[in-house]
Amino acid sequence: MSNKQTKVSYALSILVVSRSAENMSRLMSTLEQSEITVPYEVLCSWNGTDEDADQIETPENQIFSLHVQRPYNFARNNNYIAAMAKGEFILFINDDLVPDNGAIAKALSAIKQHSVGIVGINLRYADDRLQHAGVFFHDDGKPYHRFKHKIKWNDPLVAQDMFVPSVTGAFIMMRRSEFNQFRFDEHFRVCGEDIALCLTYRENFPREILYVAGATAVHFENVTRKKFGETKTPDEDMARILTYSKRSFKDNRPIIEVRRPKIRIVTEKPGWIMHRKAEEIAKYMGTVKINEDLPGADIHYYINYGYFNRRPASGIVVANFTHYDPEHLADKFVSVAKEVDHCIAVSEETANILIGFGIPRSKVTVILVGADRSFQPKLTVGIVGRVYPGGRKGDDIVRELMADAELMERVQIVAAKDGWGAPVWSLPDVADFYRAIDFLLVPSRLEGGPVPFMEALACGTMAIAPEIGVVPEFPHVSYPVGNVQKLRETLMQLAAEHVRQRSFLTAKMQGLDWEGWAMKHDRLFRSLVLERG
Repeated sequence: MSNKQTKVSYALSILVVSRSAENMSRLMSTLEQSEITVPYEVLCSWNGTDEDADQIETPENQIFSLHVQRPYNFARNNNYIAAMAKGEFILFINDDLVPDNGAIAKALSAIKQHSVGIVGINLRYADDRLQHAGVFFHDDGKPYHRFKHKIKWNDPLVAQDMFVPSVTGAFIMMRRSEFNQFRFDEHFRVCGEDIALCLTYRENFPREILYVAGATAVHFENVTRKKFGETKTPDEDMARILTYSKRSFKDNRPIIEVRRPKIRIVTEKPGWIMHRKAEEIAKYMGTVKINEDLPGADIHYYINYGYFNRRPASGIVVANFTHYDPEHLADKFVSVAKEVDHCIAVSEETANILIGFGIPRSKVTVILVGADRSFQPKLTVGIVGRVYPGGRKGDDIVRELMADAELMERVQIVAAKDGWGAPVWSLPDVADFYRAIDFLLVPSRLEGGPVPFMEALACGTMAIAPEIGVVPEFPHVSYPVGNVQKLRETLMQLAAEHVRQRSFLTAKMQGLDWEGWAMKHDRLFRSLVLERG
């Protein structure tokens, strides 16, 4: 076990409370392999045995110090090593956490933003279920993790950064200077210190708490606590949590309510894309008025710059810039950019045009619009032919498949003609239909051909078909005749492969949806308001 000291100035102090040499060694190895490019130190508050402490393995070049402190108390142990930390930022991290590569670097990037005071990240169980994506509160003040156990960690529901009331103590990053002004409450017996820290922070500082979706880690939650029978929140700890969650800000708003600036948006009429942009911000933030007066507005946002005519009496003025057209509103593009307090460009190209006109880079933020979440890969299976009485063609099979909600989330079934109960794609030539689908589906129980099977092959389209007629003589994806369950399993497997093949492209759109558009505005508006003071 190394125990090195240095006079290096640290950007980050990583603080760990541990009593497991196995957990501590694994964490140290993970940190060594992660993308932390700034100088950092690791301080461990140790409450295990001396014998186990000697078993901790640390990489040769890591700055690591171990401080024995018994008995275990999460708050007291963390406060003790935080007092010795030298980093500008501190990270409280559980020893049973395994950060994915880049997670800590992404958290560091987020905490450096002026509007962000505490950062938490996306945590998952070993079976890929979500463990943490922000802590929220019921009406009675009791905390809960949103979607915990209910969805996978990479579900679109938690794919966006989000300002939240609190985060879990398994991963909390913040400024050391701010933590030192109040520290962890040491009166909790088992848990609740993290909730108290977050709510106390929000009560005393104008910055908010940010859940960073792109920073991820595996959390072997409660593995150590289970050994000591400490898996539930004691009644006295819950009672103490409630003393925090039932507090209010000075303006009487609940402490568990995320604060948002008041936004007035001026844009075009409903039914057009710029109004849709405004609607999405309003839906996300809840403190927005569109094309209405809003006394005391913190931000006046013009979507786009053409709607700006004169500066309001108060508030920060922001304008959205799409493209520069020398033949249309060219002079106004430049004059508005110089007049407003901040410019939002829809692309890097537009940002560079603004900068070319003398607008400072610090006054320009690029926010991409992206695509609605409904735009995502989906396996398209097509049916060609007519339905005959008696069920020989398998129209009952198609109806059963289409009634399966889970399957229909991943697969769409379309038909070239009416009669199947599926949406009809009317194309000029049936060959265009074959070329447009991913697979031809043959649901028949008995066939002499089938002719559509041969036509699809001629167009280069594979068929999902049972061993009937000429099918066994040609390439195809097979399933047992009339077996809906096996057909369903086959479709689900093909759908998963379909998504995997397109993951390179879809990954480029991660976070680029309407919620992401609104979230980036929320973050920028907060920063502008805080900078203005």
